Amino acid sequence: MEVIDKVQIRMNGLELAGEPGEWLQDKRLLSLLELNAECLTEFLETEILDNPFIELDYADAKMTSTVRAQETVLGVDPQMPEMPQTLPAFLFEQIMMFRQTPIRNAMVRLIDYLDERGYIPHTYQELAAKLELPEIIVLDALTLVKQLEPSGVGAFDLRECLMLQTEQDSHAPNVAYYLLEEFFAELSDKKFDTIVAKTDLTMAEIQDCVQYYHTLRTMPAAMFERRTQLSSFVPDVAVAIHEGRLAVSYNHQYSPKIVFNQSYFAEMEATQDPEVLAYIAPQKEGYHALSTLLLQREYLILKVAQAIVTAQYDLFTHATEIKAPLLLKQIAQLTDLPEPIVNLIVTNKYLEFEKMVNSFADFITVATHEGRGGFTAENVKQMVQEVISQGGTTLSNAEIIRQLAERKVIITERMVEHYRQNIGQ
Repeated sequence: MEVIDKVQIRMNGLELAGEPGEWLQDKRLLSLLELNAECLTEFLETEILDNPFIELDYADAKMTSTVRAQETVLGVDPQMPEMPQTLPAFLFEQIMMFRQTPIRNAMVRLIDYLDERGYIPHTYQELAAKLELPEIIVLDALTLVKQLEPSGVGAFDLRECLMLQTEQDSHAPNVAYYLLEEFFAELSDKKFDTIVAKTDLTMAEIQDCVQYYHTLRTMPAAMFERRTQLSSFVPDVAVAIHEGRLAVSYNHQYSPKIVFNQSYFAEMEATQDPEVLAYIAPQKEGYHALSTLLLQREYLILKVAQAIVTAQYDLFTHATEIKAPLLLKQIAQLTDLPEPIVNLIVTNKYLEFEKMVNSFADFITVATHEGRGGFTAENVKQMVQEVISQGGTTLSNAEIIRQLAERKVIITERMVEHYRQNIGQ
């Protein structure tokens, strides 16, 4: 059991060899980290097809969940539920931390040009023409948007998306950014020999970078995806009060267990047939390898959940109804994990507390963080609510935008619509 502040991890006393940094060299673990509880079942069913000694125990997994799946934030009046966190809203929250300037106003307007991946596939000249703003203002605004979380957001294309993540990750290999910048085509075509011939790099150094690229996200917007239907949320972890402290545990009851059929293995082993022995030995090794990967996945998910609950301790203990400001980089610092790995784990994972389920990503927010302009995104939400309460629910989005502009607050129709849904208007 490990402790960060007042929040405990519960792993039934299981121990793992090595360090997370070593584990993350395995591509299979990265694939497993991307899966939520529901998808993990499908993965395991496929994974064990070629191993006759591994069975799945569905006994607990098929239990009917008593969890009430709803996307309301813990501690908030159920009559005024908050909407799940979205990429545009998260970016707007971060932009409100900047001082009010024409550049910040342009950053807000750029949110509307995000595509479904989280990219902005336009040159700054094209955007300047669309926004009818000076090119230098748009260039500065676009540069700042690309520094926001999640890393890679606002990229022009996949190459820049990977470059932005690499640039902002202190754990990245030293030459990872250089290779993306100069040899992206060769990397894409796996022409590693060409890179070796044109540089002083060894094949091992290039392979290290390629392995690192597997930890990066190709779609920044994926962090806020909801791949699971509301009616079938399966919580990956549970939070409960345990001996006066908050405890985070993995929800094993919603995932099948892999079981090694030792009696069948012993029967095959007893034949002492060389061909049979040569066949069954790697099957047993495969079981142990898969078991280790599942334990590593469990531990890493719990570490990230633990960091989130620690940061939101007052919310979970009902000392407040407001989420504390929390960014991915802070979780990375708390867990000593690379930020891309934190992003991978946060994406499409769910947490159960007091019979309610929330996405991990819903706790990543800076809505209440007061920026240099004295504003918070929460302030803007309240302004929208005030304007609607004064003008009526039939008030158009354009009129709300106009009235906020009079208060020197620039907001787009996309954000107005988000806040209207958030406040039930």
